[in-house]
Amino acid sequence: MTADVSELENLKGGNGHVCKVNSYDEPPGERRRRLLKQVALVGLVSLGYFCLGTTLTWPSPALSDIDVNNATLLGTEISFSSAEKDMTGSLVYLGTLFGAWFSGWMVSSIGRYRSLQISVIPYLLGWILTALGHNVALILTGRFVIGLAGGVTSIAGYAYVVELSDTKIRGMMATLPTMGIVLGNLYTVSFGYIVKWQHLTFVCLLPLAAFALLTFLLPESPSFLVINGRRQAAIVILRKLRGEYADVEGEVAELERRNAAVAKDQNGGWKVLLKKEVLKRVLVVSTLFFMMQFCGNFVLMIHTTRILQAAGAPIDPDAVTAIAGALRVAGTLAAIFLLDIIGRRYSLVISHAVNAGALAVLGAYVYLAENAGPEEHIYETLSWVPTVCLTVSLFICDIGVHPVPYILSSEYFSTSIRSQASSLCISAGTIFSFLALQLYSPMQELLTQAGLYMVYAFVSVVGVAFSFYAVTETKGKHVG
Repeated sequence: MTADVSELENLKGGNGHVCKVNSYDEPPGERRRRLLKQVALVGLVSLGYFCLGTTLTWPSPALSDIDVNNATLLGTEISFSSAEKDMTGSLVYLGTLFGAWFSGWMVSSIGRYRSLQISVIPYLLGWILTALGHNVALILTGRFVIGLAGGVTSIAGYAYVVELSDTKIRGMMATLPTMGIVLGNLYTVSFGYIVKWQHLTFVCLLPLAAFALLTFLLPESPSFLVINGRRQAAIVILRKLRGEYADVEGEVAELERRNAAVAKDQNGGWKVLLKKEVLKRVLVVSTLFFMMQFCGNFVLMIHTTRILQAAGAPIDPDAVTAIAGALRVAGTLAAIFLLDIIGRRYSLVISHAVNAGALAVLGAYVYLAENAGPEEHIYETLSWVPTVCLTVSLFICDIGVHPVPYILSSEYFSTSIRSQASSLCISAGTIFSFLALQLYSPMQELLTQAGLYMVYAFVSVVGVAFSFYAVTETKGKHVG
């Protein structure tokens, strides 16, 4: 039986051998220590996602400031058109697409943690171009280069986290990178509220410097070591992670069995992707990424200020952006606990359902307010509605819509094909991200602002049904 088929059977409920910890014999103190060790390592990886998060929301405070203070550090003046403003967000995802393609090979060849170290280089170069760019073209080039780093982080980071974590807490662990992104978003928005856009790029370089140094503390993924014939090194690392009461030898043997077919052929990982069951899972995850983007999640996250200004929100849009960031932290905290309690599928269902309601209300409000007569003042008293709808949407999407596709892009596939399959899924996701962000202004002009929100709401309605019927639950199951 090939590695991918055995994994798929296990996800459907098979009873393959899984490394187990005897919870009756293991002292509570020992369990806490080893789990804290896993959390610490995943936390270091999540710092890379924090760096990614700092880049994603940069357009919101930066473009708002550039409208009133458009001088660069080199003394030139710049001005962004609507299309170029869209590109400050979309080019990051276009870069992520190419980064994901490249990292699919790199992560499977040189390993997870070395790939994370290499990601620092394009992050650094991109921020330097953004900080010192004297024209729009250089700043947009910097955004694209940063996206290359984001592609590497997305592939290497989630694979590392899934392979490192205990099965029972894998959902919680796999949500920590999303928390890193959300905190990075909040970091940029918060500092963007108090510093000029020219200096904001240097503020965003600080966590990157910390990540570059701390990656040297990471061990290699034990799963990667096993499929590359370094069995003893994998056992040493697993013993530190699983503790003395775990059947580490059994876990390594199971990893070898599940990945043996592909390990014999260095090119086998790509060939296995053509199998019907694997392609089906790639299609499911890619569809989840499509719904994530076209239900408005990233558009609302990146263009918060522009959306609130267009909707006529009375509160300072930059302040609301910071508040929305704080609520996204709360949503991700909820996801950390819910994903291992109600599972991935129901987190998606709940998240899409509430998002559909929030955006439908937002669309209805905007439509009625824009078409109200001069004597109708009720919408002035209801001007808080856009702020509430947007913050609810951002909060609820971080419970399922945002984290689950990334988690499943790693959990759905065995170690030997994980980086390649994840690369395909995340590449599809970045294409959808690019399209959703680049088409934001054209779609708004075509559909009107209210119509666009209704389209986003409809996509989430479809997402409820799709998540319920098409998503295979991975909660508590060994992924191989």
